[in-house]
Amino acid sequence: MSDATLTAGHETGAIVARDQQRYSAKHEYNKTELIAHAARASGRGAFGIGMEAAKFRKGRQKIELDEYVKFRLYDAEAHSEQERGEFISWLLQNAIIHEVNDLHWFAVTEDKWLSAKLLEADGLPVPQTLGVIDRTGRAYHGSAPLSGPQTLRAAIGGGLDGPLFGKNMRGLGSVGVFTILSADCEGLMLRDHGPMSYEHFFASIIGENAFILQKFVSNCGFLREYTDTTATVRVVNMVDGDGVFVPAAVLKLPSQRNQADNFWRDGNMLCDIDPETGEIRTLVQSEGPELRHLEAHPETGKAILGQRLPHWEALRKVNERVARLHAPLRYQSTDIALTDAGPVVIEVNAGSSFTLPQYAKGKGFMTPKVRQLFRSWGSKIVWE
Repeated sequence: MSDATLTAGHETGAIVARDQQRYSAKHEYNKTELIAHAARASGRGAFGIGMEAAKFRKGRQKIELDEYVKFRLYDAEAHSEQERGEFISWLLQNAIIHEVNDLHWFAVTEDKWLSAKLLEADGLPVPQTLGVIDRTGRAYHGSAPLSGPQTLRAAIGGGLDGPLFGKNMRGLGSVGVFTILSADCEGLMLRDHGPMSYEHFFASIIGENAFILQKFVSNCGFLREYTDTTATVRVVNMVDGDGVFVPAAVLKLPSQRNQADNFWRDGNMLCDIDPETGEIRTLVQSEGPELRHLEAHPETGKAILGQRLPHWEALRKVNERVARLHAPLRYQSTDIALTDAGPVVIEVNAGSSFTLPQYAKGKGFMTPKVRQLFRSWGSKIVWE
């Protein structure tokens, strides 16, 4: 499953619903304004832009108008004809993922508690899980569910030795996350929400959803130069008989003002990473209808291009182990945080966004090798 499936969610919890609304708003756009923007930026006529964009939308790549603009496909100087043919829309993600992956394995990654238990049992580094906030009656090995205000107060009301991060158990794209900064017997202090009682927390944050509650993962010293919010490296994996092929790696670099690193949140950035060396090759931020390629970090002014992420060899080994553990998911990805102690696996995805590497790199994801692998696994959607 991929970020694209967010639009199909049906959760009703308060924070999940609010984040879902914000996420959905990011996919709304005005066609006339986008065509006019591309015409101004390229010096071409609006009619020609509109006709070309329509061909991309109806063609095999299914590229939406907003993607057409962000990929700069209207700019004849930006890409060769071959390169233009390697871009692909997020609209095709789920269909291709369902073609090539063993669907039985989706539950292994989409249930965050189950995924954490599998990784932990294999000895992989994962965040420490305090428990699961769940009022459905489900049992959890090793701990009782935190089923209401009183059980949560009993678990953390004596104080915390560090922040706790809450994730919707079936959430995607950081929709419905929260950070508990401190707690006592009277109530909680939440990032972005302030103080609240345990009762109010369950009513306004939890709603009817289940959340996994884990120790907050702190960035390594290198990344703390740019943000205190946990950043992760999305490593895209394609698993076949020859091993694990990594066609892309992307650093999701969050703004200081956000509590999650997903790109749909205003101010967050992406970096294209060399999968072999860990070198940071780009720094990209969304700006209106376009993507802005930056030379320095906009909030700190610090240089970042050309630097290499620490613990890269350890990250590659951890990622390969995770990928092989989930080998029935031929196309998958791992989100890995880099801490002072080394890599920590934050999440495993039964698929991966095509959008992230295309935005980060400025090039299409469907290279000849990627297409060949998808087609060898039986994809009828991916072209030769």
